[in-house]
Amino acid sequence: MRKAALAAIGALMDTNESVVFVGSDLGAGTLVDVAQRHPGRVLMEGIAEQHLVGFSAGLALEGYVPYVHTIGTFLTRRALEQVMIDVALHNLPVRLVASGGGMVYAPLGPTHQSIDDFALMRVIPNMLVAAPADPAEMTQLINDLATHPGPAYIRVGKGGEPDITSALAPAPIGAVRPIREGTGLAVLTTGMLLHECIQAVDDVAASGLHPTLIHVPFLVPLDTQAIETLARDYEVLLVVEEHVPTGGLTTAVSEIVATGVGRARVVRLSLPPAYASAYGSQRDHLVSHGLTSPGIAAAIQTNHP
Repeated sequence: MRKAALAAIGALMDTNESVVFVGSDLGAGTLVDVAQRHPGRVLMEGIAEQHLVGFSAGLALEGYVPYVHTIGTFLTRRALEQVMIDVALHNLPVRLVASGGGMVYAPLGPTHQSIDDFALMRVIPNMLVAAPADPAEMTQLINDLATHPGPAYIRVGKGGEPDITSALAPAPIGAVRPIREGTGLAVLTTGMLLHECIQAVDDVAASGLHPTLIHVPFLVPLDTQAIETLARDYEVLLVVEEHVPTGGLTTAVSEIVATGVGRARVVRLSLPPAYASAYGSQRDHLVSHGLTSPGIAAAIQTNHP
């Protein structure tokens, strides 16, 4: 998805003179062609994430729409004060395009594992928080954000995800996307885990279970009306996310259900509340925590009413 994000930003710069790209240490070849077309609007600022965010806030105050791109853990943890005070406090249109969502950079250790980004960004006033599932959603989001007021945080997956949403009708900012329609149990997920959830839902169909599957690309603004409807219509809401148990999509859904809008029981399937101590790839960690299609299918079978 990083490739799709960069391509969409480059294309947007061709048609919108206010769009500026701000990056860190992204490699010598990153957006070279775009920089040649638009000198002075592709800015590589080095490994200085706090500076990247503060600098981008200044650009936004001058009328630009900066797309800031670097590793997610450093945009959220290292530059948290700048994100909150320089950008969000002033409701500036700075777009934080965060690579390595979840356990993408797992082999580099806990410092690079973006397992708490939803929680950190959800609590910031004015901040849009999104996790596209594939290149089609990423491209649409990058374009939609060109005119969106206020800041945005975008979790970027590993890359190589197939397009599965391109056949769906375009969804506005804040809307959920129904993927499969069923009964009894609804699976809600966000970002690249949609691919694993589709496989899991299709796998359990052989045993006669047909859960609904909903993709939630936006944690903020959250489609509250859709969640309330799901809470009334289903007995179980199984929330699947590549995030620590608290502060992410499960918490957001639970906050709505807790108001008493429906009968649903919320079940969490997430990363553990811990820093990873074992070495392995993103997929190794997802497998060990039941976040690939076999584990998700097992959770559906266990919790389906």
